[in-house]
Amino acid sequence: MASRIVKSPAVQTTARRQYAQAAVARTEREFVKSEALKVSTLPSGLTVASIENHSPITTLGVAIKAGSRNESYDNCGVSHALRVASGLATKKNSAFNICKNLQQVGANMSCTQGREHTLYSVQVTRDNAEIGVDFLADSVSNQVFKPWEVQRTLPRLKLELASKSGATQAMELAHQAAFRTGLGNGLYCPDNKAGSHNTAQLSQFTAKHFTAGRAAILGIGISHQALTKYAELLQLESGSGPAGLASKFTPGELRLETGGGLAYVCLATSAPGAVSVAEAMACLLLQRVLGTGPGVKYGACQGVLGQVATAVGGNVAASGVCQMYSDAGLLGGLVVAEAASAGKAVSAVVSALRSTSVTEEQVAGAKNQLLADIYTLMEDPLQTVENMGVQLLVSGDVMPVEKYPDVIKGISTADVQAAAKKLAGSKLAMGAAGNLSSVPFLDSL
Repeated sequence: MASRIVKSPAVQTTARRQYAQAAVARTEREFVKSEALKVSTLPSGLTVASIENHSPITTLGVAIKAGSRNESYDNCGVSHALRVASGLATKKNSAFNICKNLQQVGANMSCTQGREHTLYSVQVTRDNAEIGVDFLADSVSNQVFKPWEVQRTLPRLKLELASKSGATQAMELAHQAAFRTGLGNGLYCPDNKAGSHNTAQLSQFTAKHFTAGRAAILGIGISHQALTKYAELLQLESGSGPAGLASKFTPGELRLETGGGLAYVCLATSAPGAVSVAEAMACLLLQRVLGTGPGVKYGACQGVLGQVATAVGGNVAASGVCQMYSDAGLLGGLVVAEAASAGKAVSAVVSALRSTSVTEEQVAGAKNQLLADIYTLMEDPLQTVENMGVQLLVSGDVMPVEKYPDVIKGISTADVQAAAKKLAGSKLAMGAAGNLSSVPFLDSL
């Protein structure tokens, strides 16, 4: 019966008429152009940044200059406790109310952190942006940290601690060895501090660092005028908060013997901060010369470090490492190897770091790869929002994506060679985790 109805002349005539009208409408439709990045600062000191791309999904975020770097010895790990406590009850809403109302409009709220920032974000359909930003602002500026709710977050915190990979542990140990305090504070709470952060410590940390001068509200898929209006929902104290202490690089070594069949070793030296744009870009290009892992799934490691690690034999992988912060950074390599061949692999990687020579061909390939990495990152609105927030907190401005090709093009081969020469002549810090039976100590490398 259905086939006869579809084949009916009346139906076919109506359908053809509708298709023709739709084609005319598509032809006559004037597509709305996207608005470029806009940044402004409110009288309170809060920064507002938006990109109106007319996306059906609006991505909103509040970035705050507060992370593990801002911890002291007494409250070590409080930023991790704060991260897992996101979405708990506020002065206006219960945790159940926040969860169910966001689910009702199909929204998703999350909290991510770095060593220098905390980002609360929400993704919601464009027509429900007002609801999403209301609960986002409430969750940022009206947290109450009820003792029984904080206590219920402990299993999740312990699960995250138990789920850390060997590579993550090696990176954390390398930071601690290189900077000791400040940037040396880990993204994860120390095991002996789990469950020790109470309501008073969490409230004190947020009151001290969650201020308007240290925050930025960000949006993609929303007009700047609307986002500026929504910014009034953030009830943050004025001021820029406490000034952070500068981090000084110190060569050191930390080892964590956990057994197993693999060894994870991170070796790095001091790198310039992200404020030095030219030097930071040169280090990022050098990282891609050293290698950033396989180019395809299950493929062989690319770059200088990948080649020297593969030549050792056995199951070995190595890639470059470049971690940038506001005033400092780390540049070096990460090695993952079977316990028996880890010693040879680490020695080979250190030799490569000490004698890296950079050619114009390598730099040209690194530039293409860096651009591809940046454009790939910008495809994810959440990654873009976090990148915007980090730039605003570090330098007070955001580099439009259109300028990246010119900035990268302006980095010469000599700049990358200078970064490689500095890497070759600098002392290293090392973090190692896993089966370290054959991993040499730092002073013997």
